[in-house]
Amino acid sequence: MKLKHWMGQSTAACLLVFIAVFYGQHLVTKLRHFRELSGVVLDSQWKTILEFFGNDDFLFIRCVLSITIPFWTVGGMFMFMDYFNWPKWVRKYKVQPGTNEPVDLNKLKETIKVVLINQWTIGNPLLFITYVVKKMTNTMPGIQELPTLERFLIEMAVLFIVDEIALYYVHRIMHHPKLYSWVHKKHHEWKAPIAVSVVYTTKTENLMITAGTGLGPMMMNPHLVTLWVWYALVNVRGLKNHSGYDFPWLPTPEDHDYHHMASNACFGRTLALDWLHGTDKGFRDYQARKKEKHSASNRQLHNKSG
Repeated sequence: MKLKHWMGQSTAACLLVFIAVFYGQHLVTKLRHFRELSGVVLDSQWKTILEFFGNDDFLFIRCVLSITIPFWTVGGMFMFMDYFNWPKWVRKYKVQPGTNEPVDLNKLKETIKVVLINQWTIGNPLLFITYVVKKMTNTMPGIQELPTLERFLIEMAVLFIVDEIALYYVHRIMHHPKLYSWVHKKHHEWKAPIAVSVVYTTKTENLMITAGTGLGPMMMNPHLVTLWVWYALVNVRGLKNHSGYDFPWLPTPEDHDYHHMASNACFGRTLALDWLHGTDKGFRDYQARKKEKHSASNRQLHNKSG
């Protein structure tokens, strides 16, 4: 039996080597041609966009659109679901069942007001200041040509890594007893967060978080397209992490929901630095207890049916 198993594995390995040798170069050539063709098409579309919006550095200010449009489109979708409790099938994905079903209208109105104030008194002015500084220092990102795929991926990777590091340590600092009450406590008024509560913060906290998010772009000076995509993804990710829904086709926000419940764990956007510093232990224990409770409930149902 072991001999047959070993021969089967060897045959599969030889087949893979054969495919790689005889068809690998052909596949690489096809991919290269596809990449070149798609690059020409995308570059043509980019030229059309530049002609429509204006081929100048002021396009940088339009980054506000890559923030505002995704934020209120996705955030509005979640607000609709939370207020009208519709569609019904999404309720099964609630991380904290029974909360915000429906969301309190007065609390929602107050949250929207705080979010708008933060966006138009902190976020957007900082973007304009960045524009002025880049003009003065002649460091405006390139706009004439689209970035290569390699450059785009490298820039995005660095932006995500820098943001993860900055957010984790800024967030932990805000939980220091001497800062928490007047900097971060407002954000934790939502024990079961909703999507738009990601920017329900004091002005001080919003300034600190925005500065951390902007650290990567300051270091990298990425292409304008990369910057647009980056700001859109950061905002959509923040909305997802605060949405209160654990959809199976998206990364779970359960760790951040736990953070709002416990306030002493899961400080990062991911759990990478939390694992490194051991600030994910409470969440891991919570998950284990939750799993055990679910298993015990299933055993009881099985015994009753038996």
